Amino acid sequence: MAIPAADFPDDARDAVLAGMANRARTRGFATPKLSFAHRNHREDLELCAPHRMALLPLSTLRRLARTDRCVAKPPAKIELPALSSVATILGWRFLIYDKTVLEPIAAAHAVFTDASGYRLAELNEGPYVTGFLKALQAPAVRRAISSDRDDDKPCEPLLLLAPAICFAGLWIRHQDSDKDFILPMDPNLLPAFHNVKPTEVLTALVQASVAIPTDSASAG
Repeated sequence: MAIPAADFPDDARDAVLAGMANRARTRGFATPKLSFAHRNHREDLELCAPHRMALLPLSTLRRLARTDRCVAKPPAKIELPALSSVATILGWRFLIYDKTVLEPIAAAHAVFTDASGYRLAELNEGPYVTGFLKALQAPAVRRAISSDRDDDKPCEPLLLLAPAICFAGLWIRHQDSDKDFILPMDPNLLPAFHNVKPTEVLTALVQASVAIPTDSASAG
């Protein structure tokens, strides 16, 4: 699947491949689908759909929800900043595609190191693996990627995460932020796989952050 990626670094892909090889030699893979596939037909596995990740930590959402920001306005009435100004851009994520079942079975995360390189941080399976592919195949996403393919300023797909609220969405980000939209991957806060403007997503996340107990163990 050809997905345009902003300055995609070979070092990130190489770090994932090296990290997976090291784990295979040492402790193996904890995720069941990847463990089975690597053990039985590793030659049918490949990395695909590289994309960056954007993180909205709970601390950021709570800071935005503070009532003293806007003269004690409730979260729904707060004038929020642009999503791009508060989301932290992380390293790269790759889907691990299994050609025997014709679908992605896991995802690999390459994060920055102190030496300005990358390392394999996480391998996981679950709904946000298949959900990301489903979102990429949505007609609006295909149109956005296709129409921008020959543009000097193409759009970029990112995985938007608010872990403390269990939110994930495909963020189609343009140079012109007015064109941006997000497809949530589950219906917990917003309709799943329907286009939502970033301001609506950020408002919903800020409101949800207020309901999380202050002693919550999750700060992500």
